[in-house]
Amino acid sequence: MSRSRVLCVSADRSTRASLTLSLTDAPVDVIIAQRFVDAIDRLNHESIDAVVIDAGTIANTAALVDTVESGTPTFVYQETDGDTGAVLARVTAPTADGESATHLSNTITEHIAAGTDAELPTELEGDAGGSATADGTVAGDRDLPDDLERLVSRVRSRLVDATSLLTVERVLREELTDGDRFAFAWLGEYDRRERAIIPWLSDPDATEWPLQQTFDIGTGDHPLLERVIRTRTLRAHQYDVGSGGAVPFDDRAFERGVRSVTAVPLAANGDLYGVAVIYATERLSEHERDAIRAIAGAASHVLETIAVRGRLEQRERTLNRYERLVETAGDGMYVLDDEGHLMTVNDALVEMTGFSREGLLGEHVSILFGSEDIEAGERIIRSLLANGESTDTLELSVETKAGATIPCEVQIAVLVPDGEFRGSVGVLRDVTERKRQERKLRERNERLDAFARIVSHDLRNPLGVAQGYLDLFEETGDSRYAAKTRNGLDRMESIIDDVLAIAREGEWAADTEPVDLESAAREAWAHVSTAEATLAVTETVTLSADRSRLLRLLENCFRNSIEHGGTTETVRIGPLEDDERVDATRGFFIEDDGEGLPAKLRDELFDPSASTSTEGLGIGLWIVREVATGHGWSVVATESESGGARFEFELDAQFPD
Repeated sequence: MSRSRVLCVSADRSTRASLTLSLTDAPVDVIIAQRFVDAIDRLNHESIDAVVIDAGTIANTAALVDTVESGTPTFVYQETDGDTGAVLARVTAPTADGESATHLSNTITEHIAAGTDAELPTELEGDAGGSATADGTVAGDRDLPDDLERLVSRVRSRLVDATSLLTVERVLREELTDGDRFAFAWLGEYDRRERAIIPWLSDPDATEWPLQQTFDIGTGDHPLLERVIRTRTLRAHQYDVGSGGAVPFDDRAFERGVRSVTAVPLAANGDLYGVAVIYATERLSEHERDAIRAIAGAASHVLETIAVRGRLEQRERTLNRYERLVETAGDGMYVLDDEGHLMTVNDALVEMTGFSREGLLGEHVSILFGSEDIEAGERIIRSLLANGESTDTLELSVETKAGATIPCEVQIAVLVPDGEFRGSVGVLRDVTERKRQERKLRERNERLDAFARIVSHDLRNPLGVAQGYLDLFEETGDSRYAAKTRNGLDRMESIIDDVLAIAREGEWAADTEPVDLESAAREAWAHVSTAEATLAVTETVTLSADRSRLLRLLENCFRNSIEHGGTTETVRIGPLEDDERVDATRGFFIEDDGEGLPAKLRDELFDPSASTSTEGLGIGLWIVREVATGHGWSVVATESESGGARFEFELDAQFPD
């Protein structure tokens, strides 16, 4: 004959070891399941003869109990604190299957009780006939006397519309104490966290009993209440003056003639809501106990309804708050199923993408993201599931209905109820502005890198001039050379101020004013070491320009002609004629008669990294372009009639002569 198979469901290693050890000598094989989903899988695919569930580590015990096939003995194991050890409550123990099932059930309970020191349910004290189920209802069809039947009917009738715990307390207390059959009754809630029973009292003036007292469970001080909590069955106790310590309010009750106390659990479908304690002057009859069970059963189901309604209302309030939070969030939010289809989207995502809500729901996420971004998201989800982490962040692009792309940062969280992957949640934040700022910062940093080279490049002209005049001053003592040296130093200071201003403000043309081209050109020429070359101004024109920045442009053009023109003798500057309007100027030019521009470098002349010599042609002409662009001008490099270099600057606006 094959051995019976017992499924032990627990996430705690020590509990599994304890239960397995307790069944070592039993003729059974213990099968282990550490999670709810593992237990369901074994129940669906293996032959299981009995189930023991560790309620302390398996959160959805009730759902697992409902899954077990009818006829399979099922037990719920609960480890407790204090001296009470462990609790093993029998949820279902079939009797229709004959002695084999009963023997298996007895074997399990006996061995687990022996291995864990658990106190198992026993027959009720003095309760020879009838039995009670977990919710306190009568497990028989014994007829009640008319007066008790009317009592039960009145209680049920008054409880129909009950919507609060205090209403239930008042109805039971008033109906049970309305006649002479019962001396007093009270109801209390079992607080699992505090491990105490806390009496309910809807009307403090209705009784002289001190119901503000609480009763600790697990200390051994209130054995009657502890047995009711542990066994979930009606318990009765007869006592006299010398044995009253076993019941609540023993001395006060005894003084009022109480000699019998009955406590019954208020429980339904595995959930314990509290206890009802009834005091009587005489020992209760079987019919009276049946009536109390029936009343407690009716109250239990009402309390269950109240609790379920409360949970539903709380869930609805939570859902409403969640929905309001999702809908009013500034970031786009979505929920995907396990195959990547959009199940929920908020208004922000609809507005961001341009799709309608109906156009997104049910569609695959590829409607919003490219394949590479989807693959990256899938890698993150796999990583979260493998490492047991909750969220991670990814940068990707959202594709709108209009075909545009929006750079976004998405925070991804996985949905794993009961340990099974059901989908993911994403919160999208548009980072366009952040990307723009990052780009501006990157560009500014690049400009700052170039400024270091600009300073060394542009300062060399006035520095060289100042050093030359200083040498002449030392040789001749002529004060005119001292003044020219000072002019060179002043120009260096002006350049430094310009560079600092541009570095801070990023502007190459800050304050514009009417500037005479010839005057500016001759001043710039004086700041450049021009050797034997001469400056020729064909004609002047008035420009709208930032004079200091314009001097920088002219100095760099002149220096380029002198240093890189090779045989340059003359540098010419003048206005560009407007082909469409007579006597109108469309800009100005600067040209020389030197060797000209290298053809292969003409397209790269204004790149700061381009250079034809160690002095750095590119930096100087890059400054020329930046100053021109800052003024709204365009610059073109070409060839002069004599074969030298020529730069043409076209203006968007100018002052009239």
